[in-house]
Amino acid sequence: MTNLKRMIENNFSLLLLLGVVVGFFIPSFGDNADEIVIFLTGALIFFACADIKPVDFFKVDIFQTGVFTLLRFAIFPLVLFFVAQKTVPDFALGVLLMALMPAGVAVASLCSMSRANVVVGLSLTIMSSLLAPAFVPSVFLFLGQVVNVDILSLFLTLVYVVLLPICAYFLIVYKRHKIEAVVKNTNKSASIIILSVILMILMATQKEEFLAQPSLIVEGMIVMTVLIGLFYVFGIVFSRFVPVDQKISYIYGSGAMNNSLAVGLAFAYFDAATTLFIVLSEIVWSIYVVVGQWYFARRGRV
Repeated sequence: MTNLKRMIENNFSLLLLLGVVVGFFIPSFGDNADEIVIFLTGALIFFACADIKPVDFFKVDIFQTGVFTLLRFAIFPLVLFFVAQKTVPDFALGVLLMALMPAGVAVASLCSMSRANVVVGLSLTIMSSLLAPAFVPSVFLFLGQVVNVDILSLFLTLVYVVLLPICAYFLIVYKRHKIEAVVKNTNKSASIIILSVILMILMATQKEEFLAQPSLIVEGMIVMTVLIGLFYVFGIVFSRFVPVDQKISYIYGSGAMNNSLAVGLAFAYFDAATTLFIVLSEIVWSIYVVVGQWYFARRGRV
């Protein structure tokens, strides 16, 4: 069992690719696909809670993290959306959705591996995740007729996908040592399998649309690479105004967003082109993480 878990964790990219490939050869999941993807996305958030310690949230500068959260996850997405409308209009909605996603649960692990401030990384994940059900619908509501999204449904979905799994983990699992140990021991491998299944369902359900637009994949990869790069640039700029030991935490908090949540929301509320664009983030996200770890290792931070 341990060897299987290790194999899954060491072959993250391969299993994601396998999910995509299998999706092209199985029947569509039909009208139930979006509900399944949303449920699985909630499961990802649940397992991710195993890496979070709420008590650490109270050890950080709330004002500093609050300012960062407001700028990065509410104001910056609007700036990127209006720029995208002028430069890459076909990807503007995808750009906005990606930019609105909270800091990923992997941020704390990335901070740990880079010997950065893990507590700050955790606080960014917790704060931005708890505010996502308010931030995301509010931004779409602010844009009004520019985007066509059911705001109430989006809000309820975010509550279901983000808040309920978090509450369920900390009310049912947290500090129940035997159950908590099992979840912590399997959370990474379970998350990889769930994400692979999500990609399989996405491909199976929308493969005709994807195959009909091969040029969209190339263009989407380029735009996504620039987009996530801008997220990291934002973190680098903001890090100039924080203590030295917190710089890397803010860089990861900005760049390593919860793109798995974006995948679930895109599939439920957006068209096939936007969904494909968001799916590409899984590849680009992983590349940036690898490069970031390599860079900080060379700088002597690992």
